[in-house]
Amino acid sequence: MFVLEDVGIRAECVATDEGNGVLELKTLAVEPAFQGKGYGKAMADFLVQTYKEQYTVPQVGTGDSPSTIPFYEACGFHRHHLVKDFFIDHYDHPIHECGMRLVDMVYLQRKL
Repeated sequence: MFVLEDVGIRAECVATDEGNGVLELKTLAVEPAFQGKGYGKAMADFLVQTYKEQYTVPQVGTGDSPSTIPFYEACGFHRHHLVKDFFIDHYDHPIHECGMRLVDMVYLQRKL
């Protein structure tokens, strides 16, 4: 788990070893008052740079949401694959983001 501080906590992220050289960024979150100010991108860039010698593929899995997909694409990630019905199969209640029900998990990867 990593925390980005700048006169207080601004962002946090958990990164996991998924095997086969894959580093997955999970739960990347930025304090709402500080979203859109570069903290999320700084966190993603930090993790990729920190672990570029140990991993060959940085990836992130997220819902197909108009708020998260463009963010990760702006961070240099590209759609790689998806897991159909992930949010239906793994949650006992509907998950909504930006007024949309999340259904599939979209995996994005970034080149080093």
